[in-house]
Amino acid sequence: MWSEEQKCLLWLSSAEVSADRVHSLLEKYGSAQEIWEAFGTAGRPIFSPRTSEILGKWHSRDALEDLIDRLQRQRVHVLFQKDALYPELLNAIDDPPYLLYYMGDLKGLVRPMVAVVGTRIPSRYGKEMAFSIAQGLADVGVGVVSGLARGIDSSAHEGALKAQGVTIAVLGSGLNVCYPPEKGPLLRAIVEGGGLALSEYPLDAEPVNYHFPHRNRVIAGLSHGLVFVEGKVQSGGMTTVFLALKQGREVFAVPGQVGTSGSEGPHAILREGARLVTCAGDILEDLSITLAPSQSRPGAMSSESPTEEAILSALGREAMGLDALCKTVGVSEDEMIAQLSVMEITGQVVREAGNVFRLSLLR
Repeated sequence: MWSEEQKCLLWLSSAEVSADRVHSLLEKYGSAQEIWEAFGTAGRPIFSPRTSEILGKWHSRDALEDLIDRLQRQRVHVLFQKDALYPELLNAIDDPPYLLYYMGDLKGLVRPMVAVVGTRIPSRYGKEMAFSIAQGLADVGVGVVSGLARGIDSSAHEGALKAQGVTIAVLGSGLNVCYPPEKGPLLRAIVEGGGLALSEYPLDAEPVNYHFPHRNRVIAGLSHGLVFVEGKVQSGGMTTVFLALKQGREVFAVPGQVGTSGSEGPHAILREGARLVTCAGDILEDLSITLAPSQSRPGAMSSESPTEEAILSALGREAMGLDALCKTVGVSEDEMIAQLSVMEITGQVVREAGNVFRLSLLR
């Protein structure tokens, strides 16, 4: 059952009136209902012509009921800032959303959460690290927060889903406007898998550029800590890092290869004092999050032969070419190729350019 105050807040959201603007208006008028009443009078709140046009469209009780009916048909719910389940961490930032549209299970918010962010054009190493870290966090009950973008964000969501854990996608568009469009199946998997999709923006809101910095403050605001996996110094990931620091969150960085563009951002914040992490365990230790009992992951393989054990031991020290690996392990090339083929299929090793093999980060 919607209160009149909630309906009036929904009305303001229909025109994407920003959180800082609404908070300012609430201080002046006392309530969203008073803003509603003042709209259309000589002393009405001053909005842009475009905003006033949209607010005017929905400025009737019947129109608001239509708006609520449409949300229900789309199975989209609304969490208001004064609701009991509104996250305390998010409520403590400078300009918390006055409402959030959501799909999925709100119980996903009642747990420690860590954001995993980075570039939309990651290296394979970056994708594997994001996947592995998110999988490890979700495996012990930590919620993984990210932005559903291509690259690092998607790998983080997928890692959490692999662990059958909870992941939260924060969109920079309306929940019925999945962006990027090809991430629709991933968004459905998140919602149907016990996770949550959140947006500050109303239905049909397009993913315009200025939405994403606002979206990023929500990603950081929901989280106890933030992991920057890969990205340039000038990037959306770095913007989220600055927001997390402003909000007093712990910031972590994954070290990368010197000289690559993806390592620029993480290395820059490591120089400034960010915590270096290489796995989920580092983050859990630094945040003092107690580990749940270990769970075996689907697809995890134990070594079943001396040759396999020797290969894992050798590649644990460094990546190797085929010839060097044969000499180290002491088997013929044919036997090595056969064993490596099986280990590639099971996800234990990765073949790189030049027929060089290394351990997979996703083992």
